Amino acid sequence: MIKRYFDFINESLEFILESDVIYSDKFRFTLSKIDDPISKSILDIENKDLTVQSNYFDITMDKNDTVSFIPDRKAQEILKDVKEFWRFDGSGGGWLKHSEANAELFSKLGYVPEGSPYGPNSRDIGEIVAEVVSETSGKTYCWVKFNNNSGEYVGQGVYNKERLTKAPDAKEKEVWSKSRQEVKIGRAVRALLKAGGQEFLDKDIEQFVNLYKSTIDRLNDKFSYFEVVSGSDIAYWYNHRNYFVRSGTLGNSCMSNVPDRYLEIYTANPKQCELVIFKSQDDPEKIVGRALLWTLPDGKKFVDRIYVINDSDVQLFRDFAKENGWYSKYYNNSGADTKAYSPEGGTVDLNLRITLGKKDYNTFPYLDTLKYFTPGSGILDPYDGEYLLEDTGGGHMGSCEYCHGSGTLECSDCYGSGEYECGECDGSGNVSCRTCSGNGKEECSDCDGSGEVNEEECPSCSGDGEVDCSDCDGDGEKKCGECDGDGTVECGNCNGRGNYDCYECN
Repeated sequence: MIKRYFDFINESLEFILESDVIYSDKFRFTLSKIDDPISKSILDIENKDLTVQSNYFDITMDKNDTVSFIPDRKAQEILKDVKEFWRFDGSGGGWLKHSEANAELFSKLGYVPEGSPYGPNSRDIGEIVAEVVSETSGKTYCWVKFNNNSGEYVGQGVYNKERLTKAPDAKEKEVWSKSRQEVKIGRAVRALLKAGGQEFLDKDIEQFVNLYKSTIDRLNDKFSYFEVVSGSDIAYWYNHRNYFVRSGTLGNSCMSNVPDRYLEIYTANPKQCELVIFKSQDDPEKIVGRALLWTLPDGKKFVDRIYVINDSDVQLFRDFAKENGWYSKYYNNSGADTKAYSPEGGTVDLNLRITLGKKDYNTFPYLDTLKYFTPGSGILDPYDGEYLLEDTGGGHMGSCEYCHGSGTLECSDCYGSGEYECGECDGSGNVSCRTCSGNGKEECSDCDGSGEVNEEECPSCSGDGEVDCSDCDGDGEKKCGECDGDGTVECGNCNGRGNYDCYECN
């Protein structure tokens, strides 16, 4: 029976002939950490036009000499109905108004505006119907239809794609968790190299296997790169200057470049709020992930939304939480949900109502889970309170209905950018040369455009009758004087600020 099993594994791995090879983030990351020709060859195999029967290779953290895979036929069955879904990440903007100024974009999208554009919340799931790049701003705008978490249609609009984050279909995760089989790393490597038409000596493969095993052992000690900080250190690690690279959900966080005073709810309450940081193995002075750690009234600790550069590290945060006896947010998004992973395994609903030590604040962060705050009592709650903390400008939704407590309004002329496209040069930074009417040539003055002087070819223009324009050096264009070649001009409505004082509360 054992012999038949290994015959099956050999057959699955060696006849890699039907689909492109796919690696997990963790497997790819592990290979990238191994300085060896074989690891480079295996990395080169992914995404090439090679077809496979066994696919979706992943590491097995508890076995340093083993990898897992799924038969490609089974993977394709799982993935055949997968769709792309998106969540809206933000509030108070990010969608286009139903106005005449946006009519051209709407026409290109095939979108017919009706009523007001829908303002989605973080729990809504949307499908992109169409998308287009604005010729004016270069930004991508998407026509999106949204459903609520019950699957019911709730509205649509045209949204800035920078405010949309992909919400993976649950089926995409199944290829990494269902019908998985395991095989020794050496056997898998031989099959992958054979599929890629690359040959290595047995001693080379043996050396690679040893390097792979030691790399997995080092990765198993990743918890040593975690640290819990509090107080002013939270503001320090929130700042994007201390990120290893500015990408992923960490780099796109709306609070990564705000004044420290916005984060006072965190920094002034070390007994209730700490920050879990995950330092980069390549540069321990920078982080690759962070998550707020709340201490609940009953002493339980709760890891809030996890922000990372690499999606695969979300699970590492959850593993770290479990190792420390903490709970962690079940839906890793900006929704106010009390469902959490338990350190004992399974899921629970937590009482996330917290009373802060400091009761009142002038500015606020955007909060993911504990969205409501009641001044005077200092209570944070996912569902109930006087202020809704979903403003990225340090304000709150609950005071001024116009600026939501931030004290400023986005400039409607420049949409908060502080500048707009130069009308003189249409944003190019150059205008047509008036001397030569954009031709780049002007009449030769020596021969008056005839091409001849004293019945001989004019030496100045070689008989062409034209020379390069002296005003634009033959380019046909000159730097725009209106915008000084920048292509943009300062918005006069807000004096380049991008916003102005709220007329209602100032």
